[in-house]
Amino acid sequence: MGEVDALIITALKDEYDAARAAGSAGYADNPGVRVWEERERESTTPYLVGRYLLADGSHMTVGLARPTRMGSAATAPVVSSLVERLRPRCLAMCGVCAGNPADVALGDVVVAELAYAYDEGRRTPDGFEGDHRQIPAQDVWVRAAQDLVTTDLPSYGEVSGAEARIWLLERLYAGDDPRRHPARSRYLSGRSWVEQIQALQSDGLVTRDGAALSLTDAGYSFIEQAVYDDLNGPAKLPYAVAVGPMASGNVVVKDGLTWGQLRRWGVRSVTGLEMESATIAHVAHRLNLPDWVVAKGVMDHADPRKDDRYKRFAARSSAEVLFKLLALRLASKRSRAQVSATSRVRSVHVIGGVTGETTYPDYEKSQVAHVCTQLGEAVAKSGAELIVCSPFPDSADLHTVIGYVQSGAGRIVHLHSPRHPRVAQNQKELLEMLGTGHSVEIKNWYYPGPEDDDSWEQAWLLCQIQALEEADVLISVGGRVAKTANTLLHLAEARGKPIVPFEFLGGASRRAFERRNWARVHPGLDHSRLKDKEAVVDAMEIAEYLVTARLRNPHNYRWPPARAFISRASPDSEFAQALEVYLSGVGITPLIGERELRPDRMVKPTIEDALLSADLFIALWSRSYALSRFCYDELELALRRHQVGELQLWIINLDGSDIVPPAARKLPQTVARSPHALVALVRELLDRER
Repeated sequence: MGEVDALIITALKDEYDAARAAGSAGYADNPGVRVWEERERESTTPYLVGRYLLADGSHMTVGLARPTRMGSAATAPVVSSLVERLRPRCLAMCGVCAGNPADVALGDVVVAELAYAYDEGRRTPDGFEGDHRQIPAQDVWVRAAQDLVTTDLPSYGEVSGAEARIWLLERLYAGDDPRRHPARSRYLSGRSWVEQIQALQSDGLVTRDGAALSLTDAGYSFIEQAVYDDLNGPAKLPYAVAVGPMASGNVVVKDGLTWGQLRRWGVRSVTGLEMESATIAHVAHRLNLPDWVVAKGVMDHADPRKDDRYKRFAARSSAEVLFKLLALRLASKRSRAQVSATSRVRSVHVIGGVTGETTYPDYEKSQVAHVCTQLGEAVAKSGAELIVCSPFPDSADLHTVIGYVQSGAGRIVHLHSPRHPRVAQNQKELLEMLGTGHSVEIKNWYYPGPEDDDSWEQAWLLCQIQALEEADVLISVGGRVAKTANTLLHLAEARGKPIVPFEFLGGASRRAFERRNWARVHPGLDHSRLKDKEAVVDAMEIAEYLVTARLRNPHNYRWPPARAFISRASPDSEFAQALEVYLSGVGITPLIGERELRPDRMVKPTIEDALLSADLFIALWSRSYALSRFCYDELELALRRHQVGELQLWIINLDGSDIVPPAARKLPQTVARSPHALVALVRELLDRER
């Protein structure tokens, strides 16, 4: 499986912005993308990645990118490069097109049944002879588009009587026959048709001669002014999805003649006309992608009346249709194994609870329960282990555990707590409430209990400090300022531990949020999400961003690196080989211990020389790595060079096992459980460092 489920391409920046906004908005009760993460911003092919979440908990990962100008020549290299890199299940495109006036109305969305380049062929003295290579979409996508309902999408709206009146006048103004127009039934039924015509006649705006309906001078002046004053185009329309052939060419058409030419050249029912869909279909076909889909909104009819009034709406509606199609076909509830194979975070420590600082303090417990249950589900579905301390109902810990276990995707919960009868009783009640019908392993870690009532906070702080040592990330929700949560957040900051402080309940989490200049330290992160309780479901996406960012600290060693030493155990050769191929491809010389051996030298000094020549050391930690003394020797030397600023050192955990060397445990680490995930992570780190 690739890094994304779907890669969405747009041709224009306006279309890109519309797709990003549509992804963030979602539809109906489906939240959509909470956080878009920028990738490879300084490269020639920057892109965004986000997780599109549906109401039932299923989701898909989408990438979004664009070339710098429209047309196949600009689009093809961007698409080919990103497909090779991200290996999506589906290659997709949204944006605007011209629509066949016989089949679609302005604002409708055309989904390609097939795509082809209509200007491929040859010109002879007798005219143009087409040589078209049509690439059909999969039947499952065609059927899904044919059955798609648009009424729950944000841009869909039923029309009022006044809007139907304007529509009828505008059709006459454009020279259309409104009675035969493809959208007539969406604006005027049989009864309202007659009533509108009679009202317009009464107002002196139209005249009728039998079956012929035309504008009066007053009607022409009225609608001309209305069209002229409509600068922004429609906000909502009763638009429909049309499925049909889509033809691509290398010129922008506004002659009104092309539809007839396309029929004569062999495809009678072309519905959409634009410049890039054939490229999308061709790249998907050539690179053996399972699926491709193109959805484009109709902004004009490729005739002399062409203007941009419907362009904004068409870009937005096409993006909404595309996201809904992708969600219907690609979104899935991942199994525990699938999810854990993609997470970069091994373990999460959650702290917090009520604060007494909200407008309605009496309702804080229910708020904490609700958001922390969602938080527990998010941690479980990411594949991370959960670390908590308190089993008491007013804490974030307890409700996070409940959400983690009830999600059905949780793996291990670590309970760090002091030895005390009251704590033991609450833990017993918690375990009884959770029951035995789950597969989550509960591990208890006990510490000295309080000697008296005055030493409770010291006992809890000891547990929390030990829990913090074991975690990759600290997530906080609320927490009283006068209690241990505030102290622990300060300690985490001092130790450089990634912190995700949700501040909407106030308390210690708000103080931690306000202490950091998020825009300066993490410019690629939408930190406003930390103020939104609805964004708790995206906590792990934010956590993964911060964990990855921690590996990109400022440095005084050579960068970009010329030579990278890959330290790995023999059973992990598949990971190292994938990384070696990638590094060689970007001009970085990969060094692997045994490859550097020479018959005239002993093993240890040869490997040490290779390591001393490297600018970057990548430790591929695993259970096998922990058993290898050769790997330990390499890591020890790398740690010494890193401590004096001579070498950048990345520890990438391949299986989520514990890092053993004490000096290495203090360094940032992230998880990559497949060779593809490893390459994607290193690519991102190298690009961000530049």
